[in-house]
Amino acid sequence: MLDGQDVGLHNVVELEPAPAGGQFLRRFPRPVRESLTPLGRMVAQEAAGVEIRFVTESRSFCLSLMSQPSVLAPYEQNGQEVAIFRGGFLHSVQRITPGRISHVQVINIGGTERVDELAPAAARTCGFAPQVWRVFLGRYPAAFLGLDTYGYPHRPPTPEEVPAQTWLAYGSSITNGAAASIHHNAYIYHAVRAAGLDVCNQGLSGSCHAEAAVAEYLAQRPDWHLLTLEIGINMRGGFTPEAFRARVSAMVDTVCRAHPAHRVVLITIYPNGASPGLTANPNAEATRREAAINQILREIADAGRYPNLTLIPGSDILEGGAGLSQDTVHPSDYGHAAMGRNLAAVIARGTPALNGPTLSPATPAMPIIDPCRASTA
Repeated sequence: MLDGQDVGLHNVVELEPAPAGGQFLRRFPRPVRESLTPLGRMVAQEAAGVEIRFVTESRSFCLSLMSQPSVLAPYEQNGQEVAIFRGGFLHSVQRITPGRISHVQVINIGGTERVDELAPAAARTCGFAPQVWRVFLGRYPAAFLGLDTYGYPHRPPTPEEVPAQTWLAYGSSITNGAAASIHHNAYIYHAVRAAGLDVCNQGLSGSCHAEAAVAEYLAQRPDWHLLTLEIGINMRGGFTPEAFRARVSAMVDTVCRAHPAHRVVLITIYPNGASPGLTANPNAEATRREAAINQILREIADAGRYPNLTLIPGSDILEGGAGLSQDTVHPSDYGHAAMGRNLAAVIARGTPALNGPTLSPATPAMPIIDPCRASTA
């Protein structure tokens, strides 16, 4: 708990004391982080898609953060930005400096917010009420030190002020938002804006290996309605087909048994430079492994063991190579946007793949820090 604060923390399951004061905002609990690969342990500390949310009558505020350098920084297209939203409307983007305390200021002196002049239906965008301030963090470790609303009270948003349904997105660096020029341009955020969902980013760049500890953690979370498992690209090189099948089968079994009333979706490997039809060398080892992995995912989904399990081909979401960045693995901004539109269309159609009749309210089942909407009171 953070003394004297009253905000909502989205996509946060654990708070840890930071050396410079305040609390680190963690997407994964420590025992899960420490079960991952060396890279995974570092990536899991980062605040990708974490939001600090609050409602206040004050038109101005100053929020204090401390960030650390990102292990991904040499490979990123973007720096350490903080995107500030009012409801679903982007207010501004500010850059913070790793290793220092940064003060993110929103100053609105005189005049009214244009959002206030909109009709209620137009003002409520992406499932958010317009009075909810959202401070959106990126792929770097971040600690929250405090919020100053200049004497006005502030509070966490109520359930009625945020989207009613939550999507848990587990996957590789693609799901984690790699190669987007700013983190909130990653495909999962495009999709939820269009679909009116809330998303918890559980991406693990370079370290999405379907570990048993991760499967148990996802299964024990009480807060999700939809779980997507984008598994394969990080396991294409270091796992045999047999080992891949065993890990993914065990993960699917764990999460589907724990949440029989909620949708679980497998996503095959997104098209990349080694994919059939894109590569100049269709007999390459990576291409053969990718085909084997995708076939295993289809077989797991088609086995019929779980009525709440379905599969979406990655090629239905990212079409061809035009949406890739120069590394031919990660989507560009264009690719992320197209993926988000395609995935949102699947949700909007109400197909069994994402939004079928078993998409029912989540029910609390374990005492985590209300993972997606933790409150610090």
